[in-house]
Amino acid sequence: MNVLFFRATSLAVPVLLGAVTLPAAQAEELNSLAEVQAYALEGNSMGQVTSVSQLRDVRPTDWAFQALQSLVERYGCIAGYPDGTYRGNRAMTRYEFAAGLNACLDRVNELIASATADLVTQEDLAVLQRLQEEFQAELATLRGRVDALEARTSELEANQFSTTTKLKGQVIYDLGSVASGEVNGADAEDEITFGGRVRLAMNTSFTGKDLLRTRLQAGVMGNYGSRFENGESVPEADIAWNGGSNNFVMNELYYIFPLGGRTTVYVGTHGLDPDDVAPTLATYGASTLLDFLEDNTVYDAGASGAGVAASYQITESINATAGYFAGTGSAATAGNDLGFFSGSNQIFSQLTFEPSDKFVLAGTYSRTYDAGAGNSFTTGNTFGVNAAYAFSPKFTLSGWAGWADYDGKGGAADSEQVNWAAILGFPDLFAEGNYGSIGVGEFKNNDDWFDNIAVQAIYKFQVSDNISVQPGVAWIPEPLGDDDNDSVFIGNVRTVFSF
Repeated sequence: MNVLFFRATSLAVPVLLGAVTLPAAQAEELNSLAEVQAYALEGNSMGQVTSVSQLRDVRPTDWAFQALQSLVERYGCIAGYPDGTYRGNRAMTRYEFAAGLNACLDRVNELIASATADLVTQEDLAVLQRLQEEFQAELATLRGRVDALEARTSELEANQFSTTTKLKGQVIYDLGSVASGEVNGADAEDEITFGGRVRLAMNTSFTGKDLLRTRLQAGVMGNYGSRFENGESVPEADIAWNGGSNNFVMNELYYIFPLGGRTTVYVGTHGLDPDDVAPTLATYGASTLLDFLEDNTVYDAGASGAGVAASYQITESINATAGYFAGTGSAATAGNDLGFFSGSNQIFSQLTFEPSDKFVLAGTYSRTYDAGAGNSFTTGNTFGVNAAYAFSPKFTLSGWAGWADYDGKGGAADSEQVNWAAILGFPDLFAEGNYGSIGVGEFKNNDDWFDNIAVQAIYKFQVSDNISVQPGVAWIPEPLGDDDNDSVFIGNVRTVFSF
C-alpha cells in the first residue's frame, strides 16, 4: 500500500492520496463550528511549493519522500503550512481526504486544459477516477455542509447584537464576617453575611482604536467597616465595593479615543476616575480585601465620576496624564450654582516612569475643591508616590505613600491625611494563574504616624479561565488609631465569575 500525505491547496487541510485501501466505516463527523475554526486557523497556507526542500519537516529518509517529490514536480498540488512545515504524520478523516482529492482533481484538469496532458498518465487517471468514485458520497456531503455553514454564518451576522460591541460580565459572591471586642464601646456584629454583585459592561468601538464603555451594576455587598453597634464604623476595615442595591444602575459611561499618535483622550459622565486614566500598579497584583490596600488613596482624594482627561506618551517609558473631574456634571439648577465647574471637583495630574515591564514609578498631584453646605467649602492639595518592582516573574514588591492637606472655609474643618502601603505579591503561586499576597498599610486622619496599622493576606485560586476563588484574612490591631480599642479581624471568601 502506497500512502502519503499532502496539503490540499484549496482548503488547506491534509489528505491521503495514492493507491490506497481505506476502511469502509466513515470517520466520525466533525462539529461544524470546530471545522470553521480549523479552516480559519489553517487557511493561510504557505502556498504551492516548487521543491520538497521548502518543507522543513520532510527529509529524504522519509518513506513517502519520493512520492511527495513526484507530486510537487509533476502535478504541483502540494502546499505547506504557514510555518513551512508539512506535518505528514497527522491523522485525518475521510472527509479531509475527499476535500484534498477534489483539489488534486481540479489541478489535473488544469494540466490537461493547458496542453500538458503528457504529465498525466493513463494509470494516474485510472487511479484518480477510482478514488473519485470511492469518495463521491463524502464530496457531496462536504458541499452540503459548506452550504449549511455559509447559511448559518449569514444568520449569525444578521442577528448578532452589534458588529462593534462586546459584552463582558463579572459576578462576585462574598462570604465573610468581622470579629472584634469593643471599638469605642461598640461591639462588632460578627454574623456571617453573604453578598453579591453583578456588572455588565458593553465595550463599543467605532474605529477599532476608540472605546465607548457602558457598564451596569446591581447587587449588595455588606461593608465590613460598618458592622458595629451604635452606628460606629472602622474606615480601615472598609471593603472596596460596599452598599449598592439589587436594581441595575449605570455606574460607568465614558468614551476613549486617540488624538494623534501619542495622546489618548477620556470623556465621561459616570464612573470616570483618575485611576481609569493614569497608569497604576494594577499589573503587579490588584487582588485585595481591604479598600485602602487596593490602591493609593490619592486617586480618591476629590470628586470624580464626570470629567475629561488626556494621557500623553512623552517617550516610550514616560507618560504624562492630566484631567478635570467633577462629582456630577448635571447638578446645576435655577438658583443653584453647582455644576460641572462650580461644584465639587479636582484637577489631577500624574507623571509615570516605566522603563520596563519590571519597574514603574509615578508621582501624583491633585488640587481639590469640595463644596459644602451654605458658604462652606474645603480646598486641598494631595501628593502621592507609587512604585513597584518585579524581582522575578513570581515575586513582586509594590507600594505607595500619599499625603493630603485640606483647608476648610466657612465653618468647614481643616484636616490632614496620610496613607501608605507595601505589598509582597506572588504571581503563579503553587500553580499558573494563581496569585497570593501579603500587604500592610495605614490610612490616617489628623493623628500621629505608625499607630494605625492594617495587615491582610489573600490567595486567589484560578479554578478556570472564568472562575476564581479567593480566601482572605485581615487584622487591624488598633482600630481608629486607639490602643484602647480591641483588634478587628476579618475573614472572607470571594468567588468571581467572569465572561
